[in-house]
Amino acid sequence: MSRRDTAWAWLSKSAVPWYLLTAGVTAFFTYFALDLSRAKLGVPWLYTGDALATADHFKTTLEQGWYEHNPNLGAPWGQNYNDFPVADNLHMIAAKVLGLFSGHWPVVLNMYYFLGFILAALAAYWFFRVCRMWPPLAVALSVLYALAPYHFIRGESHLFLASYYCVPLGLGLLIFLLRGESLWTSRPSRYRLLGFLTGRGAFAVVAVALLATSSTYYGVFFIILLVFTAAFVLVRDHSWRRFMGAAGIGVVTVVVMLINMAPDVIFGWVNGPNPGGFFRNADDSEVYALKLSQLLLPWAGNRITALSDLRAFYDRTFPLPSEQPALGLIGALGLVISLLVVAYMVIAHRRRTAGEPTGPATIAAGHVETIRYVSLLTLVAFLFSTIGGLSTLISFFTTALRGWNRMSIVIAALCLVAFGLALQLLLTWAFRRLKFPKVVAFVTVGVVSVGVLGVGYYDQTPAVASDYPGITASYTADETFFSALQQELPAGSDVFQLPYIPFPENLASNGLVTSDEIIPFLHTTTLNWSAGGIKGRPQSDWPYAVSEQPGPQLVKLAAASGMSGILIDTWAFDDKGAALSAELSATLGAPESTSSDGHWQFFDLRSERRALAAEYTPDQLAEIEARVTDPVDLSLLPGFRPTSTSDLTAGEADTVSPRFTLLNDRPDARAVTVSFTLTLPTAPGATAVVSFPDGSSQSVVAGPDGAVDVTQSLTVQPGDQPVEVTVAAGSAAAPPVVRLSDLRIEEQAVGALLGD
Repeated sequence: MSRRDTAWAWLSKSAVPWYLLTAGVTAFFTYFALDLSRAKLGVPWLYTGDALATADHFKTTLEQGWYEHNPNLGAPWGQNYNDFPVADNLHMIAAKVLGLFSGHWPVVLNMYYFLGFILAALAAYWFFRVCRMWPPLAVALSVLYALAPYHFIRGESHLFLASYYCVPLGLGLLIFLLRGESLWTSRPSRYRLLGFLTGRGAFAVVAVALLATSSTYYGVFFIILLVFTAAFVLVRDHSWRRFMGAAGIGVVTVVVMLINMAPDVIFGWVNGPNPGGFFRNADDSEVYALKLSQLLLPWAGNRITALSDLRAFYDRTFPLPSEQPALGLIGALGLVISLLVVAYMVIAHRRRTAGEPTGPATIAAGHVETIRYVSLLTLVAFLFSTIGGLSTLISFFTTALRGWNRMSIVIAALCLVAFGLALQLLLTWAFRRLKFPKVVAFVTVGVVSVGVLGVGYYDQTPAVASDYPGITASYTADETFFSALQQELPAGSDVFQLPYIPFPENLASNGLVTSDEIIPFLHTTTLNWSAGGIKGRPQSDWPYAVSEQPGPQLVKLAAASGMSGILIDTWAFDDKGAALSAELSATLGAPESTSSDGHWQFFDLRSERRALAAEYTPDQLAEIEARVTDPVDLSLLPGFRPTSTSDLTAGEADTVSPRFTLLNDRPDARAVTVSFTLTLPTAPGATAVVSFPDGSSQSVVAGPDGAVDVTQSLTVQPGDQPVEVTVAAGSAAAPPVVRLSDLRIEEQAVGALLGD
């Protein structure tokens, strides 16, 4: 046989052509689904909301080497993402790899988003083939998995969640376990080490390592399904060996997750906890869960207007729209099949043994068996992720995981298997009944696969793509403005940003998301910006107290903090910043520059800074700057829930003795005056005792409206110091509702600077 014949024989039996076909078809359909003919690779395909925070990660990784610390944000102290634990490190590694080809963050971001579709399809194809799906049908359903509504809903806003290409790898391992196959086998080889490194055991370790590094959510979802699978196999097969094999995979997964989280844990040990940085309400586990109706209904971006309107009506009318989880038509049919199978199946059933004959009937039985397995996994996934499901019980122990609707992409993969194998069984029955020749049967499978892909593509891909021209115009306007500003200010200059919006996951008073304040950083390399510090620590939240001052005092404190200018985000104000601009202009004169779209205004502070330098010695000025930018701060936690995303001084509690916290992260004691308004139950003569960390206390009596003003001067020692409010009326069984507002901390040294 010639080399050409040998190569052709290899290709005809190899899976490589099918993987190449899967990648090519996915790339083709993704290009049209995203309408990329109208997009530019050098401009982000989404330029708003959480997509800006994603861009922050990518740009920081490209410029600083890793994303955890960014000296250009949260000025003057820098942004420390250790305070907002993110274990999705695989995507940052991918950013570094893609950065070898381009150092421009929009290019890297867009490339990774596009590649995520192809990688998801390839991983899904492997999983579907593990489930013994016919190659043509596996290709079609793999493309549909990559083009799941979930992918477009997440987009570049939640890019790490949209990069779900490791999920099918974990599901494939579960199928191996459910079939009674070992995960820790090695490949036969004359070299033992080589056989081990190329065997299924090595593949399993790599697969779960990638999965655990890609997303904490997907890692936890896998562990949940793995625990169920291990218990199921133990009960069914009475095999502790297989159970321990599954446990070994679980240990690897947990260890990898802990390794990814280790830098954040160590940072918390060294610098103390920051409960405000990553705060979740306990009820978020149900607010962000999913419902059966959501999975079965069309998704919000459906091309058929009547179907998208139906989904809009549902999300608008019924409670808890969550993040609009949906499976699409093909996935929904698979879910129905899974639910019907679960209704009739039993856990213990006879399985084919190695000694039984093989044949069409046995192959069909194997498909039915696999449908049962994925149906069981679907049921478990749904029981955890549905509203009021088992995830609620988990929230009693941790609130770190709240987005349980994200289990929908796991359910989607399982439901596509149920649909594909059910269709395969139906076609097999038809081919036998009608006695189709093999060639006709093969062509029929191809035609059906193309039809499934066409229907799924039309159903799952968005009717309206991104507004690429609008994004380009906005991005270009910002690029022009901040490039000019960077040329004007000396390298290393700090700029104070207004308004202050706690970062991340907060809103301005008019609803603008905090990520908008990251935009200046995305267009500069030599300037530092006060926004973007992770909320919850004095060195990040200090701009809030400064921003609450009247114009002249604000200007003086901003200059004293070492800032060279003030940047106003006019879109974060209902009046487009008109009142604030007028207030600053009264002290500083007209804005130095304004962006072409009116989004940004810049005021120069360098003359104010020079005036302070003439009044104070360098050591005095450095001490003033440290006190302004690292003040005694406050946290409503642990006892008070914030009642506003833009007002850090307002909260409420429904416990007998709620606490808020004074934060002093400097090594010296600080003399301050604390003032706030306390609102107690409106019962006549309601009283409370306010206990301060220096041992002093005040007994207060509420007025007719329940409100009472409290003022106390004290010395705050280093560390976190609690202030406790004990209400006389109320008990643990019937706790009172206590509200806190207008909380202020005035430091004597800063007051002296302002002439108070």
